[in-house]
Amino acid sequence: MDNCNYCNVELFAGYKGEGNWNPTYANAKTPWKVCKPCYNKSFTKRNTSRMFVDGKYIPKSHPLYKAGRYKTFDDAAFQSTYKLDSIKEGYVYAITNPAWPEWVKIGMAIDANDRCNGYQTSSPFRDYKIEHVVVTNNRRAAEAEAHKAATKMAKETRGEWFKLDIELAKTILNNITIELKKGA
Repeated sequence: MDNCNYCNVELFAGYKGEGNWNPTYANAKTPWKVCKPCYNKSFTKRNTSRMFVDGKYIPKSHPLYKAGRYKTFDDAAFQSTYKLDSIKEGYVYAITNPAWPEWVKIGMAIDANDRCNGYQTSSPFRDYKIEHVVVTNNRRAAEAEAHKAATKMAKETRGEWFKLDIELAKTILNNITIELKKGA
Protein backbone atom coordinates (compact mmCIF):
# COMPACT_ATOMS: atom_id res chain seq x y z
CA MET A 1 0.00 0.00 0.00
CA ASP A 2 1.16 3.57 -0.70
CA ASN A 3 1.41 6.48 1.72
CA CYS A 4 0.91 10.23 1.24
CA ASN A 5 4.19 11.93 0.41
CA TYR A 6 3.33 14.85 2.74
CA CYS A 7 1.67 13.44 5.86
CA ASN A 8 2.51 9.72 5.41
CA VAL A 9 -1.12 8.60 5.90
CA GLU A 10 -1.99 5.31 4.20
CA LEU A 11 -3.78 5.92 0.89
CA PHE A 12 -6.83 4.02 -0.36
CA ALA A 13 -8.78 4.87 -3.50
CA GLY A 14 -12.28 3.68 -2.56
CA TYR A 15 -15.39 3.44 -4.72
CA LYS A 16 -16.60 6.58 -6.58
CA GLY A 17 -14.17 8.92 -4.84
CA GLU A 18 -14.94 7.73 -1.30
CA GLY A 19 -11.26 7.07 -0.59
CA ASN A 20 -8.80 9.51 0.90
CA TRP A 21 -7.02 10.14 -2.39
CA ASN A 22 -7.62 10.23 -6.10
CA PRO A 23 -5.13 8.51 -8.44
CA THR A 24 -5.37 11.52 -10.78
CA TYR A 25 -3.56 13.54 -8.10
CA ALA A 26 -0.38 11.54 -8.80
CA ASN A 27 1.96 13.34 -11.14
CA ALA A 28 2.82 11.18 -14.15
CA LYS A 29 6.42 12.45 -14.19
CA THR A 30 7.11 11.81 -10.50
CA PRO A 31 5.95 9.07 -8.17
CA TRP A 32 4.28 11.56 -5.81
CA LYS A 33 1.03 10.43 -4.25
CA VAL A 34 -0.95 12.82 -2.08
CA CYS A 35 -4.06 12.43 0.16
CA LYS A 36 -7.06 14.74 -0.43
CA PRO A 37 -6.42 17.05 2.56
CA CYS A 38 -2.76 17.58 1.59
CA TYR A 39 -3.72 18.08 -2.05
CA ASN A 40 -6.29 20.74 -1.10
CA LYS A 41 -3.76 22.55 1.10
CA SER A 42 -0.88 22.42 -1.32
CA PHE A 43 -2.18 22.33 -4.86
CA THR A 44 -5.49 24.14 -5.15
CA LYS A 45 -5.19 27.79 -5.99
CA ARG A 46 -7.59 30.38 -4.65
CA ASN A 47 -7.88 33.96 -5.67
CA THR A 48 -6.97 35.51 -2.33
CA SER A 49 -7.88 39.02 -3.47
CA ARG A 50 -11.64 38.26 -3.49
CA MET A 51 -14.13 38.65 -0.63
CA PHE A 52 -16.87 36.17 0.21
CA VAL A 53 -19.48 36.54 2.96
CA ASP A 54 -21.54 33.43 3.74
CA GLY A 55 -20.36 31.95 0.43
CA LYS A 56 -21.48 34.94 -1.64
CA TYR A 57 -19.02 37.02 -3.67
CA ILE A 58 -18.66 40.66 -2.54
CA PRO A 59 -17.28 43.06 -5.20
CA LYS A 60 -14.39 45.41 -4.50
CA SER A 61 -16.79 48.35 -4.86
CA HIS A 62 -18.63 47.34 -1.64
CA PRO A 63 -17.86 49.76 1.23
CA LEU A 64 -16.88 46.88 3.54
CA TYR A 65 -14.66 45.06 1.04
CA LYS A 66 -11.77 43.19 2.63
CA ALA A 67 -10.27 40.17 0.87
CA GLY A 68 -11.04 36.87 2.56
CA ARG A 69 -13.82 34.43 3.41
CA TYR A 70 -16.19 35.35 6.26
CA LYS A 71 -19.45 34.07 7.70
CA THR A 72 -20.85 37.59 8.29
CA PHE A 73 -19.83 41.19 7.67
CA ASP A 74 -19.26 41.52 11.42
CA ASP A 75 -16.63 38.76 11.20
CA ALA A 76 -14.89 40.74 8.47
CA ALA A 77 -15.11 43.94 10.51
CA PHE A 78 -13.55 42.40 13.61
CA GLN A 79 -10.63 41.12 11.56
CA SER A 80 -9.90 44.42 9.88
CA THR A 81 -8.77 47.91 10.67
CA TYR A 82 -11.83 49.79 9.43
CA LYS A 83 -14.74 50.61 11.71
CA LEU A 84 -18.38 49.98 10.89
CA ASP A 85 -19.35 53.32 12.42
CA SER A 86 -17.32 55.23 9.86
CA ILE A 87 -19.44 53.90 6.98
CA LYS A 88 -22.48 56.10 6.43
CA GLU A 89 -24.07 54.29 3.48
CA GLY A 90 -26.44 51.42 4.04
CA TYR A 91 -30.05 50.45 4.44
CA VAL A 92 -33.03 51.31 6.59
CA TYR A 93 -35.31 48.29 6.78
CA ALA A 94 -38.57 46.97 8.20
CA ILE A 95 -38.54 43.43 9.63
CA THR A 96 -41.47 41.40 10.92
CA ASN A 97 -41.97 38.10 12.69
CA PRO A 98 -45.31 36.22 12.70
CA ALA A 99 -44.88 35.56 16.41
CA TRP A 100 -45.65 39.28 16.93
CA PRO A 101 -48.12 40.02 14.12
CA GLU A 102 -48.76 43.70 14.86
CA TRP A 103 -45.12 44.66 15.47
CA VAL A 104 -42.54 45.95 12.97
CA LYS A 105 -38.87 46.59 13.65
CA ILE A 106 -37.40 49.57 11.86
CA GLY A 107 -33.62 49.47 11.88
CA MET A 108 -30.49 50.26 9.92
CA ALA A 109 -27.62 48.16 8.65
CA ILE A 110 -24.79 48.17 6.19
CA ASP A 111 -26.30 44.97 4.75
CA ALA A 112 -29.98 44.32 5.54
CA ASN A 113 -29.89 40.63 4.58
CA ASP A 114 -26.89 40.05 6.82
CA ARG A 115 -28.72 41.75 9.69
CA CYS A 116 -31.84 39.63 9.12
CA ASN A 117 -29.69 36.49 9.16
CA GLY A 118 -28.43 37.61 12.57
CA TYR A 119 -32.01 37.75 13.87
CA GLN A 120 -32.73 34.28 12.51
CA THR A 121 -30.29 32.75 15.00
CA SER A 122 -32.55 33.81 17.87
CA SER A 123 -35.66 32.27 16.32
CA PRO A 124 -36.11 28.49 16.24
CA PHE A 125 -38.42 28.88 13.23
CA ARG A 126 -36.10 31.23 11.29
CA ASP A 127 -39.18 33.26 10.47
CA TYR A 128 -38.00 36.89 10.52
CA LYS A 129 -38.83 38.51 7.20
CA ILE A 130 -37.49 41.67 5.60
CA GLU A 131 -40.62 43.49 4.49
CA HIS A 132 -39.09 46.62 2.99
CA VAL A 133 -35.64 48.18 2.45
CA VAL A 134 -34.52 51.69 1.52
CA VAL A 135 -30.96 52.40 0.36
CA THR A 136 -29.52 55.55 1.86
CA ASN A 137 -26.35 57.68 1.91
CA ASN A 138 -26.70 58.23 5.67
CA ARG A 139 -28.26 55.23 7.40
CA ARG A 140 -28.12 56.71 10.92
CA ALA A 141 -29.91 59.92 9.98
CA ALA A 142 -32.44 58.02 7.85
CA GLU A 143 -33.17 55.59 10.68
CA ALA A 144 -33.61 58.45 13.17
CA GLU A 145 -36.06 60.14 10.81
CA ALA A 146 -37.98 56.87 10.31
CA HIS A 147 -38.13 56.25 14.09
CA LYS A 148 -39.43 59.76 14.71
CA ALA A 149 -42.23 59.32 12.15
CA ALA A 150 -43.06 55.78 13.34
CA THR A 151 -43.25 56.91 16.98
CA LYS A 152 -45.91 59.47 16.04
CA MET A 153 -48.03 56.92 14.18
CA ALA A 154 -47.55 53.73 16.24
CA LYS A 155 -50.04 52.52 18.84
CA GLU A 156 -47.11 51.46 21.01
CA THR A 157 -43.30 51.42 20.81
CA ARG A 158 -40.55 49.28 22.35
CA GLY A 159 -37.13 50.56 21.31
CA GLU A 160 -36.90 49.96 17.56
CA TRP A 161 -40.13 47.90 17.50
CA PHE A 162 -43.34 49.68 16.56
CA LYS A 163 -46.90 48.45 16.82
CA LEU A 164 -48.19 49.55 13.43
CA ASP A 165 -49.39 48.18 10.11
CA ILE A 166 -46.63 46.98 7.77
CA GLU A 167 -47.99 49.09 4.90
CA LEU A 168 -47.69 52.17 7.11
CA ALA A 169 -44.09 51.19 7.94
CA LYS A 170 -43.33 50.89 4.21
CA THR A 171 -44.82 54.33 3.62
CA ILE A 172 -42.69 55.79 6.41
CA LEU A 173 -39.52 54.31 4.87
CA ASN A 174 -40.48 55.50 1.38
CA ASN A 175 -41.04 59.05 2.69
CA ILE A 176 -37.64 59.46 4.33
CA THR A 177 -36.19 62.81 3.23
CA ILE A 178 -35.10 62.64 -0.40
CA GLU A 179 -31.57 63.95 0.33
CA LEU A 180 -30.90 60.89 2.50
CA LYS A 181 -31.81 58.40 -0.20
CA LYS A 182 -29.07 57.07 -2.40
CA GLY A 183 -29.33 57.98 -6.04
CA ALA A 184 -32.04 60.60 -5.45
